[in-house]
Amino acid sequence: MVGNRNQEVFGIFLAVLGLLFLLVNNNLLWFGWEVLWPTMPFLLGLFLLRVYAARRKPRQLFLGSFLVQFGLFFFIFSSGILPWESMDDLWPTITLITGISLLAVSGVVEPASSALVIGLFFVIFSIVSYLSNSGAIASHLSEPFVRIWPLALVVAGVLVFLRARAGRTARDETGGIVAGSDAGRDATGDGGEPEI
Repeated sequence: MVGNRNQEVFGIFLAVLGLLFLLVNNNLLWFGWEVLWPTMPFLLGLFLLRVYAARRKPRQLFLGSFLVQFGLFFFIFSSGILPWESMDDLWPTITLITGISLLAVSGVVEPASSALVIGLFFVIFSIVSYLSNSGAIASHLSEPFVRIWPLALVVAGVLVFLRARAGRTARDETGGIVAGSDAGRDATGDGGEPEI
């Protein structure tokens, strides 16, 4: 039944997408793809959030949340609400969107995952970048942060790798899922690969 609902939603998504293509390609709208393209990631994100609601896979939540925010952010520019030149100051929004999406995932994964730490880092990086771009933080204070922030990504990557490897090793040693442990379970409990 859940599969049928997802197919219905996907059918609606395809119909709306086809209608947009028809309207734009036949010049029936007063704007074209240069304005409308952000609706594609937005609609795909909504579809993935709908699929997440049915299946509870954290990766679908992350990607759906990211694409909805990404589409909305770029629609602000493509529609002319903000000029593209303001992207010079607003580029940290992309890292903020990533951080918010990771925090959403960390809220549904038990136990708390590395998504919480990485998400918080992305949000903090975005805030520091906004403050630095606006002049609220002197450049000599924010420059060291800007220079070493990739180190946090390296640490996060190593932590994710070690956690995944430990889960795989635990499953390999027992020939499957470790009894009494969540090492081999994802957020859905179906025994799949651990989610971020």
